[in-house]
Amino acid sequence: MPTLPPAPKPQVISSRAFQIGYTSQGVTSIQRVHDRYNTDYVASERAVGSLVLRYRTLGASEWNRASAAIAINGHKDTLTYTIGTSLPVSVPVNDLKATEQFRLVGDALIWTISLRNATDRKLEIGDLGLPLPFNTHYGADTSETYTKRLIRHSFVAGGGSFIYWMRTNAQGPYLVMTPGAGTSLEYFDEPPHGAYTPYIHSEAAGEDLRAKGGTWRQPQTHLVLAPQGKPGDARTYSFKFQWAPDYAGVRNVLYREGLADINVVPGMTVPTDLSAMFSLRTQVKPVPVTAEHPDKTKVEYLGERGKDIHVYRVRFAQLGENRLTVSLGGKRSLPLEFFTTEPLETLYKKRAAYLVSHEQHRDPTKWYNGLFSQWDMKHQILRSPDDLDGLWSYAVASDDTTLGKSGYVAEKNVFYPNQTEIERVEYYIKNFVWGGLQQTDKEPYPYAIYGIPNWKVLRDGPDTNDGTKHIWRIYDYPHVIAMYYSMSQVARNYPNRTKYLDADGYLERAFGTAKAFFTVPMEIAQWSPYETGTYNEVVIPNLIQSLDAAGHRDQADWLRSEWEKKVEFFVNKHPYLYGSEYSFDSTGFESTQAFARYATDRVTPNGVKKTDFQTSVKYSDAKAFLSEQMRLNIACRGWLETSYYYLGSDYRGGGSASYTLSYMAQMGGWSIIDYALNDASDPIPYLRLGYASYLSSWALLNTGTEASNYGYWYPGKNNDGGASGGFEPRPWGRAWLGNKEMGRGPWWYSGEIDLGFSGALRTAATIVVQDPIFGLFAYGGDLSQQGEEILVIPKDGLRTRFDVVLGSNRLQLSTDRDGFAQGRPITFDSQLRKIAFTLENRDGPPHDATLSVRGLPAGAYSVSTGNLPGVRLTVHAGETARIIIPVAANLTSVVVRHL
Repeated sequence: MPTLPPAPKPQVISSRAFQIGYTSQGVTSIQRVHDRYNTDYVASERAVGSLVLRYRTLGASEWNRASAAIAINGHKDTLTYTIGTSLPVSVPVNDLKATEQFRLVGDALIWTISLRNATDRKLEIGDLGLPLPFNTHYGADTSETYTKRLIRHSFVAGGGSFIYWMRTNAQGPYLVMTPGAGTSLEYFDEPPHGAYTPYIHSEAAGEDLRAKGGTWRQPQTHLVLAPQGKPGDARTYSFKFQWAPDYAGVRNVLYREGLADINVVPGMTVPTDLSAMFSLRTQVKPVPVTAEHPDKTKVEYLGERGKDIHVYRVRFAQLGENRLTVSLGGKRSLPLEFFTTEPLETLYKKRAAYLVSHEQHRDPTKWYNGLFSQWDMKHQILRSPDDLDGLWSYAVASDDTTLGKSGYVAEKNVFYPNQTEIERVEYYIKNFVWGGLQQTDKEPYPYAIYGIPNWKVLRDGPDTNDGTKHIWRIYDYPHVIAMYYSMSQVARNYPNRTKYLDADGYLERAFGTAKAFFTVPMEIAQWSPYETGTYNEVVIPNLIQSLDAAGHRDQADWLRSEWEKKVEFFVNKHPYLYGSEYSFDSTGFESTQAFARYATDRVTPNGVKKTDFQTSVKYSDAKAFLSEQMRLNIACRGWLETSYYYLGSDYRGGGSASYTLSYMAQMGGWSIIDYALNDASDPIPYLRLGYASYLSSWALLNTGTEASNYGYWYPGKNNDGGASGGFEPRPWGRAWLGNKEMGRGPWWYSGEIDLGFSGALRTAATIVVQDPIFGLFAYGGDLSQQGEEILVIPKDGLRTRFDVVLGSNRLQLSTDRDGFAQGRPITFDSQLRKIAFTLENRDGPPHDATLSVRGLPAGAYSVSTGNLPGVRLTVHAGETARIIIPVAANLTSVVVRHL
């Protein structure tokens, strides 16, 4: 093999803001001058400057290609390259003169690309793409990943496009790339092992995409250059790179560069029974907005709410994708992609009903009898361990992809009991879990959970305890804990509905599984459950509380001790928070908020120490951890990228464009809303992002009406209630689940998304805020005013939690069962001196429900229920009051009034 010549040594140009390294292959380094971490934003041994360029003589059938950057000039503030062929030798092309320039101007780096026809015939430019090999690949060194690696946030949206890169530790500066006048982005791809590549023109790529069966939502254009010497024989495009200190700084760059700084409430996945509002901070006046389905869309312009901040209200009736096109002046426009669903309550109920009707195997002759598995929406068939369709065995029989399904059904039935669904969960526990997936309390490792590939293979395998049986995977345990805990709540609330075990029996199973979680993986494989955030373990503090309430004090004390060890580890040891199943992912951010919530609720600023936990954890450390984990949760989440498959979604690989709207979009969304309501000094930005996260992954639920053929993504009544495990935003890619090649859109398998829907169950609330842009607004509800009274009809899907955030006035109201009556308003005044609402009985017989109230002004109150006389209640500042409400057979009115 011939010896390759040494790579050319980079040279440097610099300004007061940028230090740019370059070679003959392009820009090899972009750094901020005086950066605290000396982060290089370009990947090692890569260069920015090559292009994806396909062109041909107009009318020809074959495309010519050019790509390589070849340096021809460089001096103190400017680099100039020409573009040539890349293989086998980089040489200039003769018919198309393509050059580019990188120029330092003030605090910016300007990148211009010029195309000029050098022939006497018209040339057609079919593709013009910009490979951006930035530093988004992560390694095992956590310090390196935190300080030297980037998360890319990209919004390919015509003239409103932008890209910014931030360090994974979320500490500024952020590098922002915006298009210049006459330049826009319309398409992108990310080839395997290649660089993320946005396109200025992409008609040739679109032809390739359509040949494979893929589709794209934005227009894909070409450019025709006139013959040499004629008007229109050349075209120049430009981009500007600038540094921004933080998210607000990125928004200011967008505004300053003539683009749009956008905010949206409640999110971009919007149910038909709720309106959305969005604001455009832009220098363009006025700002026309047009709808993709004008006869099914109502757009109202509400005027300016501050300098250059234009506010709109929109309501969609067309299910599925709904694009609004915003004019930014001249020929520049940007698309806002919304997704419209059925009402949230319909979604919760349809998904649970579908899981028990379509996704459960009920065949006593099969070892997997009772299993909840993967429904194939493309072929309309339930997959099984005997019919994998190329999926991994565990994807249809165990692990996160299936264990979350029963947990979702169980938790949904805490709020909306359905006898068939409860029976099917018990069927699963009796026939598949106990003594199958899970060791019984009489086996060598009581309550242990079998993992990959499935319990049948593992139980039939060698009788060893060295890990061969695979009962050491920590991630599997919390799913089963959550299922048992929810079933204990179902049995407590509706004791006549469960037949397999009663409330205490399910509580015992939940504790036993939690004990196994903290002991078995450590004993078998030294896999610590204390050092990694898992999903669904957020239920453990509630389980501890339930054990205490049920009189199981020894069990509660034991589990509390183990949980506090884990919380202490995360607060005091500063572990790498992106590390979970992979070297970089977002799996742990539901857990980290739960750890922070537990710590900050129990340690005090004055240092009062009553327990060992309060001795070992400092308040300042708990608060610092709270802030850090929230900062990182948001860093790997779409916020400024206003498309429904980005806004609120987690980014699984940080720098990757593939797989959005995962289960952690909603599970981590719970964390953001919890932080907003309980911790943030300014909750408004967090509520905007958190609620968008809560709504986001409902776009993956395939439901509809007869008129819409029961599903936007995979039509047909047999798929009405099916779900996708993730969204492929690339025009063509390879989905994680089963390595299926597919075009843009949702997978046809549900994967782990029911974990996300369980996170949504924990999040659902109607939240009233005074937003500085959108005014008095109800997330998940319809709001109106009558004099001094505010009326809100809850439509959040569950109608069991109600929050008010009006300046310093904060109210949290929730029920442990039943819910606020459908269609009936919750009425209150802005000072929270009177709250009136109606509860609905969701089980039939009269019973008691517990109403939890936090945030009422201190003082004496009267609580009136139905026709009963008022009960006096004394509220102390900062405490949560719990009120027993006698619920009648149908509806019960409740009035809480300050005396």
